[in-house]
Amino acid sequence: MKKIITFSILSYLLFTINSNAINEGSSENNLENSNFLKIGVLLPLSGKFQGIGESFLKAIQLALYDISNEDVKIYPKDNKGNALNSYLSAKEFEEQGIKIVIGPIFFENLERLGEINKITFISFTNQTKDIPKNTIAFGINIESQIDALKKYFNEIKVSKTLLLSPKSEFSYQSESVAKKDVLKFYRTYSYDANPKTITGEIEKITRYRERKKDLERRIKILEKSDLYKDKNELKKLKQMHTLGEVNFDSVVVIDFGERLKSVLTSFMFSDVLSDKVDFFTINQWFDETFFNENAMQNLHFPSIDFENLKKFNKKFFNTFNEKSNKVSILAYDALGLIYYCWSNNNFQFKQDQLYNKKGFKGLHGEFLIENNLSKQKLKIYKVSEKKFIKVY
Repeated sequence: MKKIITFSILSYLLFTINSNAINEGSSENNLENSNFLKIGVLLPLSGKFQGIGESFLKAIQLALYDISNEDVKIYPKDNKGNALNSYLSAKEFEEQGIKIVIGPIFFENLERLGEINKITFISFTNQTKDIPKNTIAFGINIESQIDALKKYFNEIKVSKTLLLSPKSEFSYQSESVAKKDVLKFYRTYSYDANPKTITGEIEKITRYRERKKDLERRIKILEKSDLYKDKNELKKLKQMHTLGEVNFDSVVVIDFGERLKSVLTSFMFSDVLSDKVDFFTINQWFDETFFNENAMQNLHFPSIDFENLKKFNKKFFNTFNEKSNKVSILAYDALGLIYYCWSNNNFQFKQDQLYNKKGFKGLHGEFLIENNLSKQKLKIYKVSEKKFIKVY
């Protein structure tokens, strides 16, 4: 197995804030000094997404403190969460001679960044389609998640898997999953995004009404019998809601939040329980609201290293006295990645180093950058008794 390059270790040493390192108005002499690692930061620091942008910026600061190298300077700019300001800010970075930029966060902000030829952008989008040639999509993408699920499916030997996704949203993700040869699906379904209609659709998928009628018919037959074995069977059947097994052994639902909960609750109401069928979804960033839903028990999903995420969140809170945006751990790792490449190349940054075939290891886990995508080695977790348990 190839040796993994480790560029960041989370420590709990005390540190002091180097305010000069995050000062956008730092002197031009710093920019001209070739001994400095100059990193642009392109985030929404005002407007609708200000809170997200500020959390990402603080995560970058946290990485900067852990590195403790005064020759590393970051230069934040506010892109206001839109494509035009992203482009204008990127042009300013280009004029300043900055070659590497952390950000932007959203795929929509990449629209014109392909025109900036002298800069490499590390974006946090999880989209994998139509990424500009000068941009690395550093988000937790669907390809990495499906690869992780495939390995786990081979481990637990499921063979008849349903793929479910809403009709209007996440169409790209679901189409990408369905077309891939990585996972073979027994059947695929698209359900109405309206929660009021989900239950009826799940009933059809699970043949709930037929199985319920089968139970009623069997009960009527047994009620006419005086045989001891029939009476015992009757007693058991009266505790059941349906009779007969479904024709699948696992379900993958590509959805989030309340609608995901509605889908899984509908399976439970249709008498398809997680003790007989394995349920999976995509990365949920450890949503603790799942703990309050019976239907979410034993739900599996691929994700980053949970133990490291907890350490990161704790350190973030102790430093800034506020909770982090969980995704901002990727911003911490982005700065660590850049620093590693720079410090291991005689303090010169070159884009080619980002594509090291041996891969890297950050707080969020192991990854390899290939074809403008970060391909992550994710773990599989399940919801169990108000905890997230790593199962693979």
